[in-house]
Amino acid sequence: MFYLRRIHSALGAIPVGLFVVEHMLSNFLAVFGPERYDEHVRFLTSVPFLPVIEIGFIGLPIFLHLVLGVYIVYTAKQNAGQYVYPRNWMYTLQRVSGVILVFYIGFHVWNTRIQGVIQDKFVGFEHMREHLSHPAILVFYVLGAASALFHFANGLWGFCISWGITVTPRAQFKAGIIFYVIGFILCAAGLLGLFSFNRAL
Repeated sequence: MFYLRRIHSALGAIPVGLFVVEHMLSNFLAVFGPERYDEHVRFLTSVPFLPVIEIGFIGLPIFLHLVLGVYIVYTAKQNAGQYVYPRNWMYTLQRVSGVILVFYIGFHVWNTRIQGVIQDKFVGFEHMREHLSHPAILVFYVLGAASALFHFANGLWGFCISWGITVTPRAQFKAGIIFYVIGFILCAAGLLGLFSFNRAL
């Protein structure tokens, strides 16, 4: 279990974490309008060997992180109701946000990537605006983005502990502040992008 947790945290912090950062910043470009957003989407979809990158460096790490995460959730003992220390609640919220992300990622990938490939459709600003025009979907996306960034920030904190980067309580406290601030900034950027798709409705 010790090594599985290390692998799980490393996958979440490096390949998956880098993708989360890139994805939130890409979504933020919607703030600058359809042209700027579509230009960036065209750039990303023109990257050489894109299917290899998406499957090997994004899809596979996310899948492995997900499978290991589900196993950890299934075998973990939740104690937030018995011990109300903040870290115990963070531990539980990490698992809850992970479960939410299982459904959110599947829904998001199907509606924005897989369907785009199947239908040979450009998934740009107009597609996202139509997709997010449904209030329930928009709420689900807000929940998904918030869950992803909390999971990412809290996961970085756990990664540093698992790999012996932050050993002392003082170092762990400072790392927590840094990671949660980063998570909050990225979440704000992602949410601004989401709501920008709907501004012209």
